[in-house]
Formats: sequence, C-alpha cells, structure tokens
Amino acid sequence: MNCTPRGGRGATGPGASPELGIVAGRMPEYVWQQIITSMHTACRSALVGLSLVAATSLSAQIRFGGRVGTNFLIASQKIQPDPKNAPTTPKGLGLVFGGYAEIPFSDLVGIRPDLSFSFRKAKNELSISNTLTNNTDVTNGAGAYTGSQDFKGVNDQRLSYFQINLPLMFKPSDGLRIMVGPSVNFLMGGKLNTDETTSFKGTVTGQNQQGQQVTQSIDQQDFQTTKKTGSAAIKDFKKAEVDVVAGLGYTLPVGFDMDLRFYRSLTTTYDHSEGTARTRYWTNLVEFSVGWTFGGK
Repeated sequence: MNCTPRGGRGATGPGASPELGIVAGRMPEYVWQQIITSMHTACRSALVGLSLVAATSLSAQIRFGGRVGTNFLIASQKIQPDPKNAPTTPKGLGLVFGGYAEIPFSDLVGIRPDLSFSFRKAKNELSISNTLTNNTDVTNGAGAYTGSQDFKGVNDQRLSYFQINLPLMFKPSDGLRIMVGPSVNFLMGGKLNTDETTSFKGTVTGQNQQGQQVTQSIDQQDFQTTKKTGSAAIKDFKKAEVDVVAGLGYTLPVGFDMDLRFYRSLTTTYDHSEGTARTRYWTNLVEFSVGWTFGGK
C-alpha cells in the first residue's frame, strides 16, 4: 500500500505528478510567447527595412530644379453699375522665377510643388470725349468755351507676389506631364503710375480789357502724372489670392524643362468702391517658363 500522499514528491510514472503536470502545462505557453515576441520583432524589423528601402528609392527619384520665364495677365473685370465709359481690361507682361521639386508616387502620378516670385503688370486706359457749348467751368469763368474735351487716363499697375504652387502631376509618357492643383499667392508690394491727359480744341468767347467781345481759338493739352508706391499703390488689392492652376510641361532626358500654365483666381484680386460704383478684378494669368531639372533618374 502506497502511503505517500497523492500528488506528493514520491509519486512516479507518467501523469502521476501534478507538479510535473503543472510545469509541463506552462512550458508550451512560455514557448508560444517567445514565438510571438520573435515574430513581432521580425515584423518590426521587416517594416523598418521596407520603409528604409522605400524612402531610399523615393529619395533617389525626387528631382529638383529652377525655372525662369514670363507671364501675361488678363484680368476679368466687373463694374457695377455699367458705366457709360468703361476702362479697358487690365493686362500686361510680367516675369516669374523660382524653384521646384518633382516627387513621384508612381510612374504615372506625383506632385510638383514650387515656390516662385511672380511680378505682374496690369495696364488699362480710360477715354472720355465730351462736346461742350458755352461752358465756363473749364475756363474758371474767364469766358465761354465751345468745342471738344477729350480725357485719357492710363493706369500702369505693378504687383509683386510670392507663389506657393502644389499641382498634382500626371505623366502619360516619359518627359510629358499634365498638372492641375491649387496655388496660393501672397501680395508683397507694388507701385502705381497714373498719366492723365485732357485735350481742348475749340473757341473761347469773352471780353477784353476794353469790354469788347472777342473769340479766341484754343488747342491745348493738360498733362498730369502721379506715382504711388507701398501700401498706397495696393490698398484695394487682396493681400492673399487663391488660384487654381493647370498646365502642361515637358522635361528632356538631359534635364532641360519647359512649362506652360494657366492660373485663374477663385477669390477677388481687386475690389474698389467709390460712391455707388464698384469695380472688381479676377486674375487670369498665362505663364511660360524654362528651367533645368537635377537629380533622379
């Protein structure tokens, strides 16, 4: 008769020892935890390795470059109420230069962010012609004027912008790209030159010192010019402008780059109110630039 207590240290044989059974039950759980830990470590190492490979591959494909070119501004103009004599559409030739990066997501899609300085010109004219009869205002009461009065005003507006462009890039073939995306433009400064010419051609009728009525022929021009710089020249322009940009580009294998873009402002560029009249502009800008692309494949 075995007097050793059940489960005691004297028990022998398979399954006879609960203690050995407990130890045997813990061993697989411990091993399983080690396996899971090893798998997690291996997965982390693999992910880190893949991330490094992807980052290295991406950085090898990122390309940088610089560009310089010209732009042509044609503003969309709206004047309320419609004036009898409306000014011409503001337009002009300007300059652009900056730098860019080309970041591919795949062989077909990527982004092409760039930082640029855009110098724009907006020039317009206003012409007004009147026929006056016995008018004493233009002579300050020194006779009655009969004839034509022609006014011509020319505004030459210059604007400097800092551009942040972030267009998506689609590449249907090697070298060719199609771009579309947002553009934010910050107004840095500007200047405004205004030339005004008033022409008179007719006759002035008045009295001489002897009290006799005399008529004198008049053919003269009055010219006045004003120049504004700093905040006075750009007070009616928005300080920030949001545009949508779309365009085409091509990069030769050697790195020479050509770029044609069109910008359209989504927000008002210029807003001026005087009395009951309100004048607003929206930007339409065509831009062509050439540059050089470095790096990548």
